Amino acid sequence: MVNDLVVVKANSLIEASYRLSIDEVRILALTIGTMDPKSNQKVFDFTVADFVREFPEISLDNAYKQIQAAIKRIYDRSVHTEDESRVTEFRWVSSRTYFKKEGRFRIVMTDEVMPYLTQLKGQFTPYQLKNIAYFNSVHAIRIYELCMQYKMLGERKISIDDLKKWLQIENRYSAFFDFKKRVLTPAINEINEKSDLLVEVEQIKQGRSIIALKFIITPKAHSTRQIYGVFEEIKRPQVAKGSKAEGDWATENYNLAIKQLRNEGILKTRFVEDSLRDLPSEWLKVLMKYTTIINHALTREIADELNKRDRL
Repeated sequence: MVNDLVVVKANSLIEASYRLSIDEVRILALTIGTMDPKSNQKVFDFTVADFVREFPEISLDNAYKQIQAAIKRIYDRSVHTEDESRVTEFRWVSSRTYFKKEGRFRIVMTDEVMPYLTQLKGQFTPYQLKNIAYFNSVHAIRIYELCMQYKMLGERKISIDDLKKWLQIENRYSAFFDFKKRVLTPAINEINEKSDLLVEVEQIKQGRSIIALKFIITPKAHSTRQIYGVFEEIKRPQVAKGSKAEGDWATENYNLAIKQLRNEGILKTRFVEDSLRDLPSEWLKVLMKYTTIINHALTREIADELNKRDRL
């Protein structure tokens, strides 16, 4: 089994309704990642070593039991797809096997699911398995896939009802505050921290009710997820706080950050003050680190903008 596996799914499957545990999602992602989309292969073998290699946070000591339990459950799981004229339900796998004392497993995909994974025609979405390898939340993986569909467009609007239906949590979190706290915010944080995307969310209201979400999607090559790797901060000198040397250090780093923002096309105006609403939160936090030393007025404006986002 090779590294850099690519998961390819029909968009209709990404927007289907289903419930899986995190290990079941991992098993399916590993299986789909080894598929040749042009073949009709339905039988897939993988080992504990394969699983641990692709999902490095899994302990080798516990992996066999985790996989065995997930393999048992996945046999009973189903998918609901829906269009204007019909609702269809089908299972993911038709059989499962674990080979005793071999650390090897086999699953056979159903005939019904195969058209969503192979011989793909029309619209589909690919992504590298490694970009979800460190996720611990099923909701994060599902929302990541939904964002990947619209990666090239840079934004996507999804109604709250549709999102909860796809995640199969329609009857939970009736208050948006609870949905945001329990599902949305943890998922977005995990995507931003561990994947190749930076995603920010705007709430769309009808009257006083929040009815939809707008996901603003930035690929990593142009995202603030690179700031701590690409933004090479000049090391803070051993100088007294409030000294001119500290101010010079902060000013130089601030100017470097602004230069990178402009080079990446994130900052499009001459003055930062005119662009606070458009800058991603992580970049605002970086800028604030230096403005607290060199520009207290701008610091307050940045803090106000960040607080405003936290209240949404």
